[in-house]
Amino acid sequence: MAIKFILIAGLLILTLVCLVVLKSRLATRLFVAAQLLVGVVLVIFPEATNWIAAKVGVGRGTDLLFYLMVLVVYAGALIALAKFRRLERQVTELARQVALRNPQQEPPENP
Repeated sequence: MAIKFILIAGLLILTLVCLVVLKSRLATRLFVAAQLLVGVVLVIFPEATNWIAAKVGVGRGTDLLFYLMVLVVYAGALIALAKFRRLERQVTELARQVALRNPQQEPPENP
């Protein structure tokens, strides 16, 4: 029974941290809040994952959660990679603009 309190407290803390870090977008905040709600419900009613797993053709609720987490991690990695590439292009463009505005400056020497 103590694990339920630990998990719910962890979900609440992580949600608050996410809301503080991601304070700009309403859609992101709603998504994080929905994750909190689903997480708390599944902690309180763990048999619900088994029921849902049976409905979608997965053997156990634990396996269903694992499969979903694989998808979430993969999607997160793709989103992070896309953002990294976008930032990389922006830095390259800014460097080009600075170089064109200051053509007389010498390039820095490599140590």
